[in-house]
Amino acid sequence: MFPSLVELCGKGGPVASAGLYLAPLPTIRQISKKKTVGSLPLLPYSSMAGNTFIWAVYGLLKKEPKIWTCNVFGFMMAIYYCAIFIGNLGKNKSQDQNLLDVSTATLPGSVRQHAQAVIGGILGIFFLAILKPFGQYSETFIGNIGVTICVIMFASPLSVIKVVLETKSAKSIPLPFTVLTTINCFMWTVVGWFAMKDVNVYLPNGLGLASGIAQVVLKLVYGNNNDALPQTNSNSDAVSY
Repeated sequence: MFPSLVELCGKGGPVASAGLYLAPLPTIRQISKKKTVGSLPLLPYSSMAGNTFIWAVYGLLKKEPKIWTCNVFGFMMAIYYCAIFIGNLGKNKSQDQNLLDVSTATLPGSVRQHAQAVIGGILGIFFLAILKPFGQYSETFIGNIGVTICVIMFASPLSVIKVVLETKSAKSIPLPFTVLTTINCFMWTVVGWFAMKDVNVYLPNGLGLASGIAQVVLKLVYGNNNDALPQTNSNSDAVSY
């Protein structure tokens, strides 16, 4: 039965990841429809582009189609999201009047700085992948970079957990997305540990799994308390493979 579970997770992991990469699509469609980004940040989409590119290259170097296929898809979706977001940034002045400045929607940094960071990261990963300055350890180094980014992205919900504990309300936790993220991380943790035996795969997803379980438990315990403080924005667009 257990080998069947590993096989199921191996097939379901890439599908779940693709589903997560499609999660921002309704938000992006609203941006395109309203011609304004409101107070939404660019960071989730630019970080998604960088993160998926790293894991796509890592998967190609490791010759793991399960990793690179879903992340190539995620990278293309991230580029699309960034293009729509930037194209509508500050376009509708009347609806963007609540912003102190158009650049506040791109925090941290400006659009140019986001582009420089993503392009610089892509060129850096290309350099490591093609020239392999660290020899056989180059792919491990790329994986370590990906793990670091994933850990940072999965650490962001800690601020949401803190708000939930303080306000006794889990209104800021999007339950469907959190459940999907938890299932995705569970599948990749199983595959990474038992099939690939790759710490770069099971470590960040194991942390994401723990974070997801904690958020689901808090949602079940506290629910949506309307008397609590106003809803905060969680990093719901930050996804891992």
